[in-house]
Amino acid sequence: MNNNEIQRISVWSRALRITHWVMAAAVVMLIATGWRMAGDLLPASTLQDDHFLAAAFLIPAFLLRIYLLFFGTGTDHISDCEPDMNRLRSAVAVLKYYFSLGRSPLPNWYAHNPLWGPLYLLLFLFFLIQILSGTLQQSHPYIGMVNLHDVHIIGAYVITGFSVVHLLAVFLHDLGGSGSDISAMINGHRIFILKKPVATQQSGEVQSVSLDELRRSLKNKMQDNNRP
Repeated sequence: MNNNEIQRISVWSRALRITHWVMAAAVVMLIATGWRMAGDLLPASTLQDDHFLAAAFLIPAFLLRIYLLFFGTGTDHISDCEPDMNRLRSAVAVLKYYFSLGRSPLPNWYAHNPLWGPLYLLLFLFFLIQILSGTLQQSHPYIGMVNLHDVHIIGAYVITGFSVVHLLAVFLHDLGGSGSDISAMINGHRIFILKKPVATQQSGEVQSVSLDELRRSLKNKMQDNNRP
């Protein structure tokens, strides 16, 4: 008899999902229009307008995400991205999964990927640099000896590279894992499979587990998997 228990838990808030998809769409538009503008000596005004329009969507979504990062609760908060010893061990396991091309076991995690969580914080820093350099270079091309246009171009390379790798990683996780990462960012729910039920009700009733119990069970399971 299979004792595995499947739990579908709400992990991502509506506000976080909205900011994620608005920023994602804006970044795609900014990358596309930015590279077109870089390739033309005299970019068309409509191309610049599209670039500025995408930035107009990115900035409020980014500011809302930063607000959630410091004043939100649960998985919205920065504490869910900060590394600790257990997450660092899991991050190493995620890297092994990548380098083994999916042959190494993929560790479990509750919300933010233990490897990518801190990288998202770094991405937000580059978003801030891009917003400031893109806004200020119109009236102040230089700050001291720093060319803001060059800073903006470097940031565009970093964000483009991050976006490509992020997409590949998400599809790889959804293919090799059981957390339904892609649909989770749409409907907010991740799927967790526990080998043993944490709490069992009377026969014939649906088995359930509290959110705190689920987190403790997943944490203990990850620690067991990381032991030599």
